[in-house]
Amino acid sequence: MYKTPIIPVTPIYYDNNSMKKVLWHHNPNYTLDYEAICVFCAFGFMLEKDTYYNEIKVLQPSTQYNTDENNCIIKPKEYWHWNYSPIDRKFNDVLDQFSSILDESIRNKIHNKSVLLPISGGIDSRTLFVPIKNKVELKLCSYEFTDGIQEIKFGQILAEQYDLPFYAQKIQRGYLWNILDELVEINGCFTDFTQPRQIAAINQLKGLGDVILLGHWGDVLFDRQCDSDSISYDEQLDCLLRKISKPSGLELANELWKYWGLDGSFSSYINNRLDDLYNKINIDNPSARIRAFKSLYWAPRWTSINLPIFGKLGQILLPYYSDEMCKFICSISEKDLSNRKIQIEYIKKYCPKAAEIPWQKYYPLNLNNYTMYNQPFYYPIRAFRKFKRMMSQNSKVITRNWELQYLNNNNKSNLNRNLRMHGNFQELIPLKIINKFMEKFKLYPEKYAHSISMLLCLATLSKRYVDK
Repeated sequence: MYKTPIIPVTPIYYDNNSMKKVLWHHNPNYTLDYEAICVFCAFGFMLEKDTYYNEIKVLQPSTQYNTDENNCIIKPKEYWHWNYSPIDRKFNDVLDQFSSILDESIRNKIHNKSVLLPISGGIDSRTLFVPIKNKVELKLCSYEFTDGIQEIKFGQILAEQYDLPFYAQKIQRGYLWNILDELVEINGCFTDFTQPRQIAAINQLKGLGDVILLGHWGDVLFDRQCDSDSISYDEQLDCLLRKISKPSGLELANELWKYWGLDGSFSSYINNRLDDLYNKINIDNPSARIRAFKSLYWAPRWTSINLPIFGKLGQILLPYYSDEMCKFICSISEKDLSNRKIQIEYIKKYCPKAAEIPWQKYYPLNLNNYTMYNQPFYYPIRAFRKFKRMMSQNSKVITRNWELQYLNNNNKSNLNRNLRMHGNFQELIPLKIINKFMEKFKLYPEKYAHSISMLLCLATLSKRYVDK
């Protein structure tokens, strides 16, 4: 029997013919699932059970899979459904329950173990710091892009306040090309290779903690997913598509759909498929329904895929992934979830010094005064700070990892070599399509970086798996 968590951390694959659990691998008899590959290009992750092959599928979240005497999967049954069942109670009671669940999910699992907490200028990791702030064997770490926004300083301030060991790392240009094979071993080409920037810092962090405490998925659970509770079903689907798709990804998916001669159009296919999956979620509230969709399909097939990188450092602990936390979220009103209210008030109540550290999103304001950021009287200060940054910077600030890995001559040469000099890949995707998107990337790099990343994933897949 297999019982998957509400948000799975590790994908479990099975052979769709034998119905037996298998490892992710290539078989020359497998056939490519072209529809799934188009979805991957559009979103950056695959939906539901899909993989690159028709014969290999993925077990679904919150489902119990019974097995027969031959260990074949039979009678899958969902044991829990995402829902929206807010309980009428005071906010302090909500805060107390959140504190209890968070403490329980962390403290019992780090007993007598050293902890490494990657800390950023945001809310999720800072929230996790609160219940362990007085732990003796605690270390903090941060990393930031070379020539990028300063992110290390926020973790450094927190470390200094609590006299904790702190480790900082700069993400360097062009590291991707030396560790591409290592990344493929970890994520199987199921996500963009430039997203998990932590792999560039992993060697410097080894041995710093038995447990690696991670704040993944907090941004989805603890905030509203749409602005209105009264938008129509069709408007919800439009909102969802905008959230999970990339414009150049949709463009690439449409190109490949036509080239591979698939029936109909990709636009019709993906709209119908999203409609089918979204319609199965029995939740009336739009924000809660979109959160449920993202937790069912995005978290396990995108966020989870690169978590094994942290597993190279030690045991990973994901409090926001816990079944208890997911069930708790379903009992909270969207009003109390909006604007990160629970996390902010939790930090302010139980760790006031951490609340005083600037919030990167609203820098230099902190959790006590960040609401000033959008007040008219603060606009001149924002304008002055922006002007000051522009005057002091000699070059564009790096804000995304692809800028470090795809731009400059050496990176472009590596990208060109991986996309254009592998003949077998061109049997899957013709050179004219590759050249078309490379030219568009030269003109509009920000828009077309995603489609280039998808082509790089497919080229690497072709070289490593399909051609063997």
